[in-house]
Amino acid sequence: MQQLDHPYVLKLYEYFEDQNNVYLITELCKGGELFDRIINEECFSEKVAARLMKQMLQSLNYCHHQGIAHRDLKPENFLFETRNDASDIKIIDFGLSKIIKTTEFNGQVNFTNNKANPKEMDDRMNTRAGTPNYISPEVLAGNYGVECDLWSAGCILYILLCGYPPFYGDDD
Repeated sequence: MQQLDHPYVLKLYEYFEDQNNVYLITELCKGGELFDRIINEECFSEKVAARLMKQMLQSLNYCHHQGIAHRDLKPENFLFETRNDASDIKIIDFGLSKIIKTTEFNGQVNFTNNKANPKEMDDRMNTRAGTPNYISPEVLAGNYGVECDLWSAGCILYILLCGYPPFYGDDD
């Protein structure tokens, strides 16, 4: 993750491990989680939601082109740089992410799961990962690609505009 360098992706500078812990040294974001702002604001104007969504999609586009599927997008995994209302957001928490090897054919990026033969390209994942309110049906079915992040982003957009999740259930 240290190789990632994008204005809307939290920068990891260094990490250290001991017998009990892993310590991550990242850039400082003082603005809090998107989740907390949603709670405080209840919902956002279309203009604010569009600005935040643009930043989210730009960060996802970058990650996907680097061969990374986040797989756990939710408002808690976006931090504001500052407390300012116009602050930019940064995507965080790549703990459930999947690194997929990328190759380029005819100017298009293709994702492979470390297949030696490009003709055997497989951009599908099968591990059920994520947070229930944001998981795409394909993840639940166990056959999905990086597009699962776009479903989650759509759920976040819905919440930004309405103030509540698009799907309800009595349990997970």
